[in-house]
Amino acid sequence: MIPPPTEETLSALTRIPSGEYLLTSGHGEVRDGRLVHRVQQCGTVPPMLLVAMEKGHPLSPLIRDSRTFALSLLDPNERLVQRVFGPDRRIGEDPFLTYPHKVGVLGAPIVTRAVAWFDCEVVRHLDMETNFELYIGLVHAAGIGDAPAQRLHAALHAARAGDTRGRRLRAPADLATAAESPAERPRTKGAQRGARTR
Repeated sequence: MIPPPTEETLSALTRIPSGEYLLTSGHGEVRDGRLVHRVQQCGTVPPMLLVAMEKGHPLSPLIRDSRTFALSLLDPNERLVQRVFGPDRRIGEDPFLTYPHKVGVLGAPIVTRAVAWFDCEVVRHLDMETNFELYIGLVHAAGIGDAPAQRLHAALHAARAGDTRGRRLRAPADLATAAESPAERPRTKGAQRGARTR
């Protein structure tokens, strides 16, 4: 029996770098997508990607039946995708009716309003004894998306400078720790200058 993770373990796991991606697939007339945060390049010749997705999402049978998925690396400032593909949308709605996309060479819908995208064939599916399952995809096609480059550059620059307001990449919700209180947050240079001018 594996004991549950401690608070220290969960806190350490949130330090592992993660990003915001949209995983999509389709089979027949049905297509869907969900936000994921755990993606890793696991090969270059040929190129392969590993995606970890929480179990129980309707996307799983679509990937299983089609043997394909597409992955889009999202602009950190992209907010519409949260509303269109987030957990608050109604079941049965087709999110692609309101979001820019194209059909990949393998048939999966690919969101092009992104930093980059990858069209993949499933070569391995691992059902681990945990709350996540793993997909390994062979990249058949990839490209640079339509995300505004200046917004991405500004967000990355702000993140490197330590401005948390500019950083949109967050730890996954299942591992995120409680946010610090306003009193505990370090004051930015802009806030300090504003305080002196009052």
